[in-house]
Amino acid sequence: MKLTGKCKEDFEKWYLKYIILNSEKLISNTDVNYFNLLTESMQYGVYVDFFDSVGIRISMNQFNKEYWFDIDPQAEDCECLKTRTEARTAAIEKTNEIYNKL
Repeated sequence: MKLTGKCKEDFEKWYLKYIILNSEKLISNTDVNYFNLLTESMQYGVYVDFFDSVGIRISMNQFNKEYWFDIDPQAEDCECLKTRTEARTAAIEKTNEIYNKL
């Protein structure tokens, strides 16, 4: 679940500002290198905040035992996945792809 291209560059710029704005709430060194060491579930929340800041909304959904995601305003369809972890990873990868096409 890594960002690439323009999306990665823009995220890293945004993240540096995010660190400054939230420095009192953060426990430890949170530069981009440290961020890359976090678990994917921890990275996911920060990625969602980044995409929110540029007007792309990711939402996760579950019905029965299947998970899927929506990306707004792109209205991308996605396959149903068996776990939240799979859906979370697929959502970030797809959103990264969409962002890089903008």
